[in-house]
Order: sequence, then C-alpha cells, then structure tokens
Amino acid sequence: MKKILLVLLLAMTIAFTGCSSKALTLEGTEEITMANIDEYLAYDARFVDLRNFSDQLSGGYIAGFELIPFFQFLEGRALVRNNSWEFTPVDINNKAILENIFGDKESAVLLMCGSGTRAGYVKAALEEIGYTKVINAGGIKDYTGANKILGDGKFNGSAVLPAEVTMANIDKLMIRPGAKYVDLRNVTDKYVSGYIDGFENISFFEYLDNNALVRNNKWEFSAADIQSKAKLMNMFGDKEREIFLMCGSGTRAGYVKAALEEIGYSKVYNAGGIKDYAGDRKILGDADYTVVVK
Repeated sequence: MKKILLVLLLAMTIAFTGCSSKALTLEGTEEITMANIDEYLAYDARFVDLRNFSDQLSGGYIAGFELIPFFQFLEGRALVRNNSWEFTPVDINNKAILENIFGDKESAVLLMCGSGTRAGYVKAALEEIGYTKVINAGGIKDYTGANKILGDGKFNGSAVLPAEVTMANIDKLMIRPGAKYVDLRNVTDKYVSGYIDGFENISFFEYLDNNALVRNNKWEFSAADIQSKAKLMNMFGDKEREIFLMCGSGTRAGYVKAALEEIGYSKVYNAGGIKDYAGDRKILGDADYTVVVK
C-alpha cells in the first residue's frame, strides 16, 4: 500500500511540475499595450526596448525587457529611414543584422520605445522579412505598472568627468556624446606645430579677439569684454553641451571659458595647452607651412 501511495505521489508531482513549467506562448495577435504588459512578462517571448542606453538608465525601464537601441545600433546599420518613420522595404539595409539580433522568426517579439513610433517602424521591418508574431506594445511614457525600474534622471551616456580636465587625461574624454572640442590657436599654429585629432579650430586671435570679445584688461576677463554674445553662441552652439577648450598654454582657453560661462554655458572645461600633451592623438605638423592669403 505504501509503495502504491509513493508511486501515485510521484506521478502527481511529475504531472504538476510539467504543467507549471509549460511555457506560456503568444500567438502574435494579442492586444498588448503598456496598460496590460505586466500580464505578459512571464510569457515565452522576446521583450525588446528600442530606446537608447542613456534613456533607459535616465528615464527608467521595465524589468524583463532587453535593450536593442534603434538610434545607437539599428539605424544606419540594419535600417535606413528614407521617408522619416514611414517604413518601405528599401529601408532594409542589412537583413542579416535584423535576423541575428531578433532571432527565430516564429517566436513572439514584443517591442517598446519612448512613445511607440520606433516600435511601430521596427515591427513593419521585421514583418517585411518574415517575422510573424511582432507586437508594438507602445511607449514607456504610458506605463504605470509595477515592474518599472527607476532611472536617475540625469545619466546621458557619459562617464563622470575627472575632478580636473587636463592634457594628461583628455584622450580618455574624446568620445563623450555631443561634446565639442575646440582648439583656440591660430590656423598656422595648428598646421605647423600639430594638433590633437578630434579638436576643431576656432582661432582666438584670428576670429574671436576684437570681434566677439574685446580684452579690456589683457587676460583678466570681465563681462564688459563681450562684444557679441550672438557670435559666441553661433560658434559654440548649445549651452548645455560639454565644451572642452585648449590652446598653446591654456591662457586663451581659460579666458574663453570665463566668457562662455558669463553668457550661460554651464559645462566648459579648460584642458590646457598642447605644449603639455603627450597622448596618442597628436597629428604632427609641418614646420615649413605658412598661410597664403589670396
């Protein structure tokens, strides 16, 4: 009798375990939105967030979604938008990348992004190459469920800057998203003495001095030195972007930093002078070069 009971208990355990571990599957026709997405997170499907990495950690994300950034990976590689967000088959630039990233064409793929636009576009692209169960779940802006992981509201994809930006560490900072790197030396100095690859030239003496700025007390900046705020803004752009300045010794960079901060720039750094640079991005100059004015 005891043996019979043990066999029955074992059979029931196996049956129960088999039922509980059976994967929940999607047909691809379900009406899944941000309002009910939590009900489906346990299903056997790919849950894909198409936002940027920085959006995810700044604005938060839904636990269970993996990240495949549209702008930072898919666009320009797998897909090229020829008509804004209106998908056409010619937008598929590399079918293999899409297949490698999204996998089995018979498996369900749930897409989301910020508002649902990217998700709708990628859904159309995947369906064009044979995916049969793709669902646009919408945008995280509409999500109020219990699986939200909060972001910090600040992260922009960049590492925290060192306490001091110098020629010794500038090479490590040359890939910051949206940053502007400015060499304030003369054009001749750049091509004769060499320059740091990645820095653009906005010559202090040949353009800014006595045009956008007037030095009333040598290199001691005062607000009265600003001759044209508009010209400074035209040259340096968005006030919220990071701007890294350099020159020959750091003097011009320090002066321009003070001027930009006076008109509202909040992320300006004086990296110093090229005389102190010993990094790997140096482009050698031509000692025989002279500017020919025609």
